[in-house]
Amino acid sequence: MYEPAIRRLRAFDRPEIETHFRSLDPQSLRLRFGVPMPHSTMRAYTAEIFGDSAIVFGAFPDSHLRGLGELRPMRDTPRAAETALTVEPPWQNRGIGDALLSRLIVAARNRGFKQVHMLCLATNQRMRHLACKHRAELRMTTGQISATLTAPHPTPFSVIEELAGEYHALARAILSWPD
Repeated sequence: MYEPAIRRLRAFDRPEIETHFRSLDPQSLRLRFGVPMPHSTMRAYTAEIFGDSAIVFGAFPDSHLRGLGELRPMRDTPRAAETALTVEPPWQNRGIGDALLSRLIVAARNRGFKQVHMLCLATNQRMRHLACKHRAELRMTTGQISATLTAPHPTPFSVIEELAGEYHALARAILSWPD
C-alpha cells in the first residue's frame, strides 16, 4: 500500500490547514467535531490549532495537505492525550487516516503519554475501524464512541522512527518540488 508523506505542521502551514478544512464537506466536519461546523468558524479554530501544546501532523499524498492529525495533552488527566483526524473525502480509504494515527501514537509515546483518547460519533465507522485496528478499548456513551489506546514506553527505536518519518517527508517534499 502507498504510504503518504507525513510531517509535523508548524505555524507557517496555517494557510494549507485552512484550505484543508475548507475542502471538507459538512458531513466530514460534523464527524470530526461532533456537531455541524460551518466553514466560517474554521478560521478561528485554525488560528488556535497549535495552542495547548498541540502536535499537528499533515499527510501529503500528492504534495498537498489531504489529511490532518492532532494530538493534545488532556488537562484533567496526567500522561494522557487526545487525538483527532480529518481526511478529505476523495482521499479516504487509502490508508491516510491509519498512517496519521500511527504517527500520532509514536509522537504520544515519545512524549511520555500513557494513553491516547479518541472520541467520535457512533456513526463514524472509519474512526471506529481505525481504533479497533490499533487495539483501542471502545466504550459507547450517548451516541458517541470513546476509544482509549495504551501507548507503550518510549524507546530509542521509537524516537528514531519519529525522526525517520520527518526526514522521509522532507526528502519526498524536496523530490516533488515544482520545477
